[in-house]
Amino acid sequence: MINRRTVIALLVVGAVLLVAASTIYFTSSQDNLPTPQEITPPSSLADLAEQYPELAAILTDPELDSVYKEFLVAYQQEDGKEAALELARQRGLLTPDGDIAVTLILDTEDNAPLVAQLEAAGVTVASSHRDRVNVAVPLELIEAQLQAEQPGAIFDQFTELEHVIGVQLPERRKHDGSTVEGEGVAVIGAEAWHQAGFTGAGLRVGVLDLGFAGHRDLLTVELPDDVTIATFGWYDDEEVHGTACAEIIHEVAPDAKLIFAWYDGSDAAMGEAVDWLLDQRVDIISHSASGLIGPRDGSEWDAQLVDDLAARGILWVNSSGNEALSHYRGVFTDEDGDDFHEFAPGEEMLALYNDGYVQIVLSWEDDWEQAAQDYELFLYDVACNEVATSQDAQTGEFGQEPVEWIEYETGGETVYAVVTAYEADRAVTLDIFVDGADVAYPSPDHSLCPPADAMGSLTVGAANWWDDTLADYSSQGPTADGRLKPDISAPTGVSGASYGVEEFHGTSASCPHVAGAAALVWQAHPEFTRQEVVDFLLAHAADLGASGPDTGYGYGRLQLPSPPAASTAPTPTATPTPQPAPGPTATPAPLPTPTPVAYTTPAPVPPSGSGAGPLGLTGLGLIVGGLGCAGAGLLLVGGVSLIILVRHTRRAQPVPQPALHPTPYASPPPPPSPAPHAPPPHTTAPRPAPHAPQPVRCQSCGAAVRPGARFCPACGHPLAQGRRPRYCRHCGARLREGARFCPRCGETVGCN
Repeated sequence: MINRRTVIALLVVGAVLLVAASTIYFTSSQDNLPTPQEITPPSSLADLAEQYPELAAILTDPELDSVYKEFLVAYQQEDGKEAALELARQRGLLTPDGDIAVTLILDTEDNAPLVAQLEAAGVTVASSHRDRVNVAVPLELIEAQLQAEQPGAIFDQFTELEHVIGVQLPERRKHDGSTVEGEGVAVIGAEAWHQAGFTGAGLRVGVLDLGFAGHRDLLTVELPDDVTIATFGWYDDEEVHGTACAEIIHEVAPDAKLIFAWYDGSDAAMGEAVDWLLDQRVDIISHSASGLIGPRDGSEWDAQLVDDLAARGILWVNSSGNEALSHYRGVFTDEDGDDFHEFAPGEEMLALYNDGYVQIVLSWEDDWEQAAQDYELFLYDVACNEVATSQDAQTGEFGQEPVEWIEYETGGETVYAVVTAYEADRAVTLDIFVDGADVAYPSPDHSLCPPADAMGSLTVGAANWWDDTLADYSSQGPTADGRLKPDISAPTGVSGASYGVEEFHGTSASCPHVAGAAALVWQAHPEFTRQEVVDFLLAHAADLGASGPDTGYGYGRLQLPSPPAASTAPTPTATPTPQPAPGPTATPAPLPTPTPVAYTTPAPVPPSGSGAGPLGLTGLGLIVGGLGCAGAGLLLVGGVSLIILVRHTRRAQPVPQPALHPTPYASPPPPPSPAPHAPPPHTTAPRPAPHAPQPVRCQSCGAAVRPGARFCPACGHPLAQGRRPRYCRHCGARLREGARFCPRCGETVGCN
């Protein structure tokens, strides 16, 4: 038994270690960080045009994306081709075949004449849909034009084509993310529906995703006996993300027909894939992917595509995104008058902590068809060297958007985003989204990613399956026009075959839970319209977080009620009736102002009367000490203290158990009405629903609290809910709650 005096002594040692380690770590860290005064003003395209007069015309062309201009400038360097190829690789210009990828933006949705013209000229058209055409430009053609003293002629020709108003790098959406049954099936109450005979039979679910590698090996095991699949664009043949999503849908709705649309993430390929899914007569589309570019008010290209499908009676389910910790939001500030934005007082560089790759998108408040405020985006390394730029024109011409973006391979080194005002007459609200990194000053609110902002999207946030806490990365609303998103949340961090020992995290894992649950509801209620299926799911969601709808959980975590009795199930219709012709999407009634979700990491609560919590203090000293330059010696001493206190604490403290089944608030289902869907239900005798969870009590005041709550309603104290431990996927070290970097190897530990 450890005595009180020993505990106090160890507490003092831990405090000393904490102060020493913190001083060493933060001093050494600050020595490596650049200061704002070290930033060298970046070169403008006008400066480059003077330096390379042979490229002047193309460098000043407002229709051409600036990354292609940098690519052509790289060819003029001493090492020519090698420099250009390295830039193309780092900036995401290359197709899987090694050509240069280009998206042509049109001012018409009739692309057939242009596609025919391009193909007749020998240009490879990878995909086309409405006003988007993806083409591949061979490197050999670019080199031949350079040798003929016609540098960049192909890009000049593109901008001169009739109806072409923009030549851009294809925007690629990113995924928001054994016989193994994921934990989410039990959490959402789907097992009782299976026992009652509702398994999604008769429903056709389209899985629109960026990769289905390995799916053949899972047929009849984790997937149905057969699936229908088609590919679109420059798809990645090694990506397993879509297969993992399909596993979850099959677990929740095992008899639903699955149809896989494998696309490359671009607009044109997405449009082609959606048209094909329509031909396959899908009822539901699950899309666990999102983009970083768009006004986030439901008016972007892909959001309108979703609304078109909703008008046809198809239910689109979309992940909200994983950008809560990788989004910065703030009003342009320039106290010292040097045209650099200040992210914090005296800080003009935004640190991006990454795993080796970043995609950075800067957007701001302006007209998304004719932007007139011109801001620029630059990327610097730790030595304040400019490594990448985005300097597109925003002069008020039609087709110009208030956005700059950069793709870059970093090698894992921290890089820094810098924003300048080039031609701006007012301060605007800036949004910076980064795929592949966390930002130094995260803004979880307004971090929703399109097309999750579409009115017709049933948008899904992520709740950790073991304790219903909101996943810290889960993108939050509201939309730019003030609507509630996400609509609902669902389990994440679940097991599966595709990712093996790595749990499937991200809103990517949450989205297919809702798509599968929708199939169960639609089978049980074939008379429901698409909107009535949505209303049913929202009405029975388990309200978490602040009371009522909020910008993190939406209406709550997905929770299916007790299934309808088989004897009362509607009589099935043999063949679903045709879908109605497209019409205007109904505008939903105004919702109460959603409650913003505060970004907090609840600290563990010591038992009543336990004092100052020496375990937490010494553990923190150990972690920080391990990060410092002199961490080895501190690590040894701190480790001995930690082992003694862990043994004592484990004897003294009961381990709290996670609450897996929050009680949903009661709500009657929507009234039935005619619908175009009538899949035949499976009917068997219902079995008893699972037992209700045991009540949870606050460790501080003893008051009863709702399962899954993070704070006591009586005293407001944070609640310890027994989260599952996390481990570094690189070295296996155990991670503290909320950690973004491993204390042993220093690697980023973000979620898929």
